[in-house]
Amino acid sequence: MVHQVTRFSDAFSAWENWNLTSFDSKCECLLSLKSNLENISPQLAKVISYHLQQVSTLLAHTHQLIGPTGETNELYTAGRGVALIIQDDSSYAAKQAVIAQLTAALVAGNSAVFCSDDAELFSALKAAFEQSTMPANVLQFATFDAHHQLIESDVRAVGYVGKTSVERRLNRELAKRTGAIVSLVSETDLDALPVAYDPHLSLRFITERTRTINITAVGGNATLLELGSESH
Repeated sequence: MVHQVTRFSDAFSAWENWNLTSFDSKCECLLSLKSNLENISPQLAKVISYHLQQVSTLLAHTHQLIGPTGETNELYTAGRGVALIIQDDSSYAAKQAVIAQLTAALVAGNSAVFCSDDAELFSALKAAFEQSTMPANVLQFATFDAHHQLIESDVRAVGYVGKTSVERRLNRELAKRTGAIVSLVSETDLDALPVAYDPHLSLRFITERTRTINITAVGGNATLLELGSESH
């Protein structure tokens, strides 16, 4: 239990800085991970490239919203916290699904804990991460069984790749938790991989935020707030 608490604590500490890292810098770090993974599995590396291309149109820029009283309103995204990614199948399709979820979670601004007994992927991904420019602890590695304890921590996103029966159990466990509501991103169709190749997958790991700045004196255009005017 102590090891899992430490893993979560380290991942959470890494998240606080990773979440404040610029989008371009996060992409550069993930590209270094992709480059290292390419030497071991070129096809899995292509999954990282795919999601980085998709996410550039979704999360790269702050969106300007209407400011009815003269203020500026900006819509931007941030990571939710620590994402728990669980793998319960060692097929090649499952490996692709895992890489997709990890890429989406990390580029969205989350840190991640990867739980798996897939020795091949576990070893390849850990080696690629350790040789990359990604910050220490932003990606943690644990066995499949460790997810039972980690899911009780304050994880803010859960991804799962594997069986429908386990997916249902995880859904029930998340529903019983107190605190923040955590959605489950699951891939159980390992033939079609609809989640792994969803171009909007990164949006399942974000939270939306708005920033308002008053740029004019006395609250902006006060006439727009006038009460009792015949024109309103």
